[in-house]
Amino acid sequence: MIMTRFEKIGKASKVELGIVALRVATNWAAATVVTLCATTLSADEHKLDAHQSTELAAVTSPRQAGSREFEPGQSEEAKPLTFEVAYKADLLAGLSGAWRDKGAYLGNIDLKFTVAGEHALKLPGSTLFFHVLNNHGGKPNERVGATQGIDNIEVEINTTKLLQAWYQQQWLDDKLSLLLGLYDVNSEFYVTDNSALFIHPSFGIGAELAQTGENGPSIFPTTSIGLRARWQMAAAWYAQAVVLDGVPGDKHDAHGTQVRFDQGDGTLWIVEIGRSETSASESLKAAFGFWQYSQRSDDLRDTDVNGDPAQRSNAGAYALAEKTLYRSVADPQRRLDGFVRFGTADADVNQLDFSIALGATYAGFVPNRPEDMIGFGVAAAKNGGKFRQIARAMGEPAPRWEIGWELSYRAQLKPWLALQPMLQYVSYVGDAAAREATVAGLRIEASF
Repeated sequence: MIMTRFEKIGKASKVELGIVALRVATNWAAATVVTLCATTLSADEHKLDAHQSTELAAVTSPRQAGSREFEPGQSEEAKPLTFEVAYKADLLAGLSGAWRDKGAYLGNIDLKFTVAGEHALKLPGSTLFFHVLNNHGGKPNERVGATQGIDNIEVEINTTKLLQAWYQQQWLDDKLSLLLGLYDVNSEFYVTDNSALFIHPSFGIGAELAQTGENGPSIFPTTSIGLRARWQMAAAWYAQAVVLDGVPGDKHDAHGTQVRFDQGDGTLWIVEIGRSETSASESLKAAFGFWQYSQRSDDLRDTDVNGDPAQRSNAGAYALAEKTLYRSVADPQRRLDGFVRFGTADADVNQLDFSIALGATYAGFVPNRPEDMIGFGVAAAKNGGKFRQIARAMGEPAPRWEIGWELSYRAQLKPWLALQPMLQYVSYVGDAAAREATVAGLRIEASF
């Protein structure tokens, strides 16, 4: 759930590294990248697709887990059970703003189990998936105070929990599927694969949707029980819909796995229709989505005749597109991909009423390193009119826009190890009192 500017905490993170150590780490990362640029590796070593390397940072998709193409080179018969361990460690240092000369370490552990049910359960077309999540480390955004956040593995409470646990059944050569269980909406909805490179949270799911609900929607780090249906139509068209418990977990206790069905939770439903296709020369995706909570929400400002908050609907929509913009004829693994995505939310009940993110990634930026990727992205979120009015009345900064800028370079050193130095800048439009910030970081990621 997005932290608003009113929720800043005036104390340092519990787990902070010394700024000197962080700067040493950042300088070492920069030196590593320079060294990589000067190093020529064998062209036939580690022939992995550049897009596949970005999936290390993404949640396993149910479409991959249930497909006969899951685990390329291995049939489901050969691998009825798969197990993956992934670890991310982020070292961040504040270069300007409220977090200047401060540092933090954040850690994320993913344990994923996939059971191919055709042989393990004797149920053709079935899949079981379990995803255990552990988060630990500091809380840098408590001091930076960015509405959109700065790191996509930062959580409010450090804990271990079951993020996903679902059963999927597919029919008609995988064209029709139903899924039931603890489900991360952002594993299939509101997804652009090319934005998965970035560490800024708004490149995962749009900030305007991530902020909603009493305990957020069913996304990282807290999910709810849902039922998802997907139909893969002809000519790469698809339609999918999901209905979920409207309040994931326990809004009063974020520790561990909490599955509750309390009176008044209501539901959240999302529908997405799109076209997605990949060929030897390019990839293309375009989609539109709509979402709504069944329970009405408190108006931020208006009250009824009894002085209680007026009740409003909470709904919105989003659109996204991504496409290969350039591919080298001489070296097809060198490619430039771009993406754009935007969404809206009801300004009567939400802080943000609009967000937009766009960017580009280039695979094979360094010669003879096709798995490496560099990217630049911009994520902007707009504060609604009622929220800004309330903020000004309270003497708080009330910018119209918050804009996050990120430059990242992911170096795939080994099939199981990647280093990603990045630089972020958070700026504001519409209020000179809002403090801008610059953050440098290094992500170390290992996957087995």
